[in-house]
Order: sequence, then C-alpha cells, then structure tokens
Amino acid sequence: MKNNIKLGRVAGFPLAMNWSVLIIAWLLTWSLATTSFPHHAAGHAELTYWLTGIGTAVIFFMSLLAHEVAHALVARRHGVEVTGLTLWLFGGVASLGSEPTTPRADFRIAVAGPAASLGLAGAFELVAIGLRAFDVGHLVVLAAAWLAGINLMLGVFNLIPGAPLDGGRILRAFLWQRHGDRLRATVSAARAGRVLAFALIGLGLLEFLAGVRMGGLWLVFIGWFVLTAAGAEEADAVTRRNLGGLQVADVMSRQPLVAPGSMTLSEVIESSVLGSRHSTYPVTGIDGEVIGIVTLAQIRHIRQADRGGTLVAQIAISLSEVLVAAPRDPLVALLDQLDQESGDRALVFDDGSLVGIVTRRDLTRAADLGDATNQERRLVP
Repeated sequence: MKNNIKLGRVAGFPLAMNWSVLIIAWLLTWSLATTSFPHHAAGHAELTYWLTGIGTAVIFFMSLLAHEVAHALVARRHGVEVTGLTLWLFGGVASLGSEPTTPRADFRIAVAGPAASLGLAGAFELVAIGLRAFDVGHLVVLAAAWLAGINLMLGVFNLIPGAPLDGGRILRAFLWQRHGDRLRATVSAARAGRVLAFALIGLGLLEFLAGVRMGGLWLVFIGWFVLTAAGAEEADAVTRRNLGGLQVADVMSRQPLVAPGSMTLSEVIESSVLGSRHSTYPVTGIDGEVIGIVTLAQIRHIRQADRGGTLVAQIAISLSEVLVAAPRDPLVALLDQLDQESGDRALVFDDGSLVGIVTRRDLTRAADLGDATNQERRLVP
C-alpha cells in the first residue's frame, strides 16, 4: 500500500501503518472519551475519559497487530515468506511473498489470526473480572471489558466463510483439501465473500433506513470493501488459471529495441521512440551489454530543452533494480514477482543474452485470451 508510515520491525517482520489508521484512532478515541465511557461510568473528569480512551485505542491497535503477527508467525513456520505487516483502515494485513503449498498450511495460517483475537478476548475478560473483584476503578474495568468485546467481535467476524476474511481462507483450505484444486477453491471462497458483501450492504441499508445511520453506513462501507476485495481475489484466481502452463517465451516481445547509453535522449527519441509502440527500452553500455532500462515516463520528466544534452545512461534504471526472467519461467511465477516489484516489466535473458521483454500488459492480454478460449470451449456442445 502507498502512503504507509514505516514503524520498524515486530518479531522480525517489517511493520508499517497506513495514514487511515490515524483517522480511525481519532474517531475511536473520540467515541470512547465522549460517549461510551461517560455514559457507562459517569462522574470522572473529562481529561480522565480522554486519557482512558487514548490508552484503550492504543491497546486495541496492539490487538490488531497481534492478530496479524499470529498469521505471520505461523506462515513463517510453514516456510511462507512474509514481506511485511501493515495496519490500516480495516484492521491489518500480513503480506505474504509466497503462497502456502498445502491445504493444511493454508488452514493453519488462516485460523491463527482469529485464534489470537479470541484468546485476547478471553484474556481481557479475565482482566475485567479480576479488576472488578479487587474493586478497581469502574472506568478501567469498563475499558478492559470493551477490549474483550471488540476482540471477540473481531475474532468471530473474521471466521465468517468468505474471502477476503480469514474464514474465507479457511473455506479455501477445506475446498482445496476436498477437491485438490487450489484455484477452484479460491474462486469459490471469493464468490462466498461476494454473497457476504451483499448481505452486509443490505443489512447496512436496512439499519440506515431504521435510523441507525452511522452503524448502517459503516456496514455498507465494510460490505463494499469485502465486495471489492472478493472480486479482486476471484479475478486473480481466474488470471492464474488462464496463465497456467504458459511460459515467458509465449508472450514476451522478442528482440526489443535497445537504447545505447552513449546516445542523448533526443537521438533516442528520433531513432527509436518515434513510430515505436514500446514504452520501455533496454539500455546498453559501451561494450554492448545491457546495463539497465529507460522508460518514456522518465524521458517525459526531462525538459525538452535539456534532452539534447542528457545521455540515456544518466537517467537509466540500473539493471540491478530491474526484474529479470528466463524464457522458460512460468508466467504465474512472473505474475507474483511483478506484483511485488515497483516496475511492471521484466527483461528476458537466455544464457546471458537479451532475448525479449515482457510487461504486465502482456500477461493481461494472455490471460484475457485464455479466458476467451475457455469460454469458447464451454460453448461448444
């Protein structure tokens, strides 16, 4: 995600926070300090409510983080790479750099988060009971009880069987184990998520019409998010199915136009760019070896008056920062790498020689063609 604030590392995983968390943290603190706590524990100073609200909100986000850390730890135990943890508007996400290789691993990774939330719910409830037994201030007991309730709700809600919720991952693992087809299971879980999304949106609209305006709008908002995420997961699964069996060589552009690093941008525009459909050009050094790439976007950022005095090599992206593939690499594996890299293209080398270039658009075109072919096969009696 963009606009993330890096916070360091937790349990060895990079941790970041999206700016949307600041908004939710403020709204949550404001709601607790001005409505919930004063209503259920009257008689305290306004500052006390605000300090308790801030502390409760901080612990709540730590609970969300614990949920994601649980996912990440189990993923790491099963050999699945975890590229980072991010807190954002709808809680958190553990970004996986690879996929679980078995249904059992998929299930264990998915269930770890809700299990952590339910465990925290029980722990906070015990704290509330203990504080009440020792006659500790009612406001602190109320905060502990609220944390127990919100973690219980978080754990139970995430167990609903529909992607992108953890329950959707659990459903996927079950269907994967049953049918032996991970992509088919992913599509089924995504479609279950779409049903859930429409149910949430419908319930939210009913609550809004009944006068529960904020709660109704929030449910509609959550439903919209689930619908969007479920649709994206289904589309990704279909793309992977359509790309299955294809290699990079099947879709790459062969013998791409190269731009010598010693040429000026004006010379490259005149000799290569004009009349070409390409937007990325491999850059070669004095010895003819590829040293990087240059894109039309980079050239556009250079003022026209400066292009005659600017060498291609001066603005080229170094080869060390460019994704590299081989002709026989599976397209699905390349899709995963393109999703993680900042660029949307890869240079293709065979035995050290440049033989082609492949872009995300090439993969999309191949997936669309595969989808059309599959539809035609289904129509043939």
